[in-house]
Amino acid sequence: MIQKERQVEPESEPGAPEWMVTFSDCMTLLLTFFVLLLSFSSFDDKVFLLFRGTLLVDLPSLHQQVKRSRDSVVSFEEIRPKEELETGSEKPTLENKSKTNLLKEKESKEFHMKKVFVGDSDWFFWGKGTAISAWGRKTLEVLGAFLKRVPGRVVISENGPKGDKKDEQLGLERAWTVMESLTSQQGLDKARFSISAASTLAQWATDEHEPTPRHTKEGRTLEIVILERSISN
Repeated sequence: MIQKERQVEPESEPGAPEWMVTFSDCMTLLLTFFVLLLSFSSFDDKVFLLFRGTLLVDLPSLHQQVKRSRDSVVSFEEIRPKEELETGSEKPTLENKSKTNLLKEKESKEFHMKKVFVGDSDWFFWGKGTAISAWGRKTLEVLGAFLKRVPGRVVISENGPKGDKKDEQLGLERAWTVMESLTSQQGLDKARFSISAASTLAQWATDEHEPTPRHTKEGRTLEIVILERSISN
């Protein structure tokens, strides 16, 4: 008898069987299960307290409160103005304005004194002559640098307490010497200067009904006055 040849069964493709579940499928199903479990279930308060106690035993750091060191933080008090002004920064602007809408000029009592340099003539000149001492030359250098920055006319006066003609002549000669030093050595304009034998401070005290300054009563003094713009113009 002739044996029939067996038909060769086709080989299947290599791979996992269709019924096998992969690891990722298991994790997906497990996650879905827990999500559904938590969505449709609830815990009692006692269970939450039990969970909390268990976590505190195993993880004591959860119970510790975080305390921040405030040593580096500087405590300060907030500064608030006593009164809030409608205009201006420190003072109301309208109170300092005149009818012409200009700010009022406040002139202090020492306004004239601050524009006058007064020095002892015994320190400024050698003996009773007109030669300027070393201290006087250093002082004039400083004054010259100051006068270069300050505009206006300058009156130089050298006077004494006696008031006779000899003293006036000596005062004019000394004032002229000081002016020559400021103009020739310091480079100031000679048109700005004037000389006088009378005391500017004594005249101002008489006009303002003020007591005569002490330095105009004792010894000879050198006065260098910077005139105001209204006077110099």
